[in-house]
Amino acid sequence: MKQRFLTMLTSGALALMVAAPAVQAADEVLTVGWAEPIDTLNPATTGARNVAPIIAHIFDTLLWLNSDAKLEPLLATDWSASADAKTYTFNLRQDVKFHDGTPFNAQAVIANIEYIIDPDTQSKISISLIGPCKTFTAPSEYTLVVNCETPYAPFMSNISQPYMGIQSPTAIKTYGAELGLHPVGTGPFIHVAHDPSQFVKLKRNDDYNWMAPSLGHTGAPSLSEINFQIVPNPQSRVSQFQAGQSHIMQQTPGLHWKVMTAQNKYQELKTPISGMGIFAPINATKFPTDSLVVRRAIMHAVDMEGVIQLAEAGVYPVGTGPISAGMLGYDAALGNMYPYDVKKAAAMLTADGWSKTGEFWEKDGKPLTMDISAIASKAHYMALAQAIQGYLREFGMDAKISALAVPAWLAANVDATINMTPLQYVSVDPDALQLWFNAGQYFNWSHWSDEALTKLLGQAAGEVDRAKRGAMYVEAQTIIMENAVLMPVRQNIDLTLASKDLQGLTYIGGGFQYFAAASFVK
Repeated sequence: MKQRFLTMLTSGALALMVAAPAVQAADEVLTVGWAEPIDTLNPATTGARNVAPIIAHIFDTLLWLNSDAKLEPLLATDWSASADAKTYTFNLRQDVKFHDGTPFNAQAVIANIEYIIDPDTQSKISISLIGPCKTFTAPSEYTLVVNCETPYAPFMSNISQPYMGIQSPTAIKTYGAELGLHPVGTGPFIHVAHDPSQFVKLKRNDDYNWMAPSLGHTGAPSLSEINFQIVPNPQSRVSQFQAGQSHIMQQTPGLHWKVMTAQNKYQELKTPISGMGIFAPINATKFPTDSLVVRRAIMHAVDMEGVIQLAEAGVYPVGTGPISAGMLGYDAALGNMYPYDVKKAAAMLTADGWSKTGEFWEKDGKPLTMDISAIASKAHYMALAQAIQGYLREFGMDAKISALAVPAWLAANVDATINMTPLQYVSVDPDALQLWFNAGQYFNWSHWSDEALTKLLGQAAGEVDRAKRGAMYVEAQTIIMENAVLMPVRQNIDLTLASKDLQGLTYIGGGFQYFAAASFVK
């Protein structure tokens, strides 16, 4: 497979891999220092947050969600929803072609949905975004009607996410399992070449003329190319940016953010990423976190402000619950449920039969030993895991860290072989909680579910009254926190720095950087 990627390299792409002088603004070539390797450029099968901003430049969605969380036209010119949130109708643009020349129409969208729901595709995020809305029909060439088995209020916001990027039906048929190597969309940029651990090179789609109204840009992008240079090492990414070898740096490390923003030399872009924040699901089936008492004691034993200070220079707000600030159902009061209190944590364990005569707590001859996993290649997750480990060990829990490659990390969480892990999940709607706490879901990494919670989340997904929905999600989060199956860590914000000679930088609602409307200041 590696050889397949290497054969895609062009001479221009190879040049990206060599340190070079700063790109001249007159070239209209944007170079971005990107923090993480990509798993695939197939929007239907990627499970990575950091892939979404890249594919958003290659693929369009039916609707655009702007940074104020308002829906705008994109591939759909207008739309409507039935009062019961079970039927959605879209009128589509009639002047769009995919990068390979295939016409865009309602049948093209239907081909994408059929591909997403095909079990062989093994879709991760996109299949969850369409929820119970899997019947798509085309009354005419440019009219699309969607029918849902049950009411589903989040549908229109969900389909605005990059994971619902519309792919060329021709490409789907032609490339099959290798579709992610040959991404073909209708977006403002065309895929040229990529290596998943090195770079992604895109060129302008000269025929593009349908950016969302809020972007304030007509016609094709001003930028002729976007080159994402994948630089996972934080210090290398900072050095590259400071040397002028990139115009934008994503995921600026906390300490560097403090120092570099104080210099007033760069644009500061705090991109709020909606969803569930940075959090740690706690496995309710593996000893010792199969005990509710132990899970609650863990919550009290960790000073999250201290964790963020140790791991990320204290630049992020502490997480308070399962839903990020600013989202429907957010309740800051949930943050008061588990204050940092080691005396209370100790009293809880003692009352449950645990004792601590040596370094670690034990019960019935078994020490309180637990395994925290983290993705080895993601420095910020490793730093958070180590900081959490420090507090737990100081309290008397023998917390160990397993640094894993992504495939092994995914398997460990799915197979319930670890106790907890720091991660993120991006969503524009609190319906994401169904994916994490309903039985049988891929992302139920706490391996815990509750009948009352499942019923409540199902009702909330179909509730069209916003105030009532919000109240339902507050109740649902309370149940989750009472059972201590999720540890909120911090709010999810991508600290991005950019050179001051750029304008038009923004992000898609949900928190995905978007550069197609950007240009260099003349």
